[in-house]
Amino acid sequence: MSEAMGHGVNQRKAIAMTPDEVEAFLAERRPMTMCSLAPDGSIHAVAMWYGFLEGAIAVETKAKSQKVQNLRRDPHLTLLFEDGDYYEELRGVELVGRG
Repeated sequence: MSEAMGHGVNQRKAIAMTPDEVEAFLAERRPMTMCSLAPDGSIHAVAMWYGFLEGAIAVETKAKSQKVQNLRRDPHLTLLFEDGDYYEELRGVELVGRG
C-alpha cells in the first residue's frame, strides 16, 4: 500500500504543534468555540472570547446561560481554537476537559 492510503508517514505527528507553539498560538488570538452537551445529548457549540487567569483559559458569561446550565449538569467540554483563511493555512488547537 502507498503512503496516500494511510500507511507510512504519520501526518498528524508531522504537523503537530509543540507545547511552545500551542502556547504562542493561544496567546495571539481571542475567539474560540466552546462545546458542551445539551440536555438532549446534542452538542451545544458557541463562539466565545477568552483570556487567561492564573495560566488557565478563562471566559466570562451569564450564570443562566445555556452553556453554564449544560456544564452544571455535565462538566465535559471541548474548546476549539482555529486560524486560517484557506484550507492550506488551517491550523487549530483542541482542548478537552471539564468546566
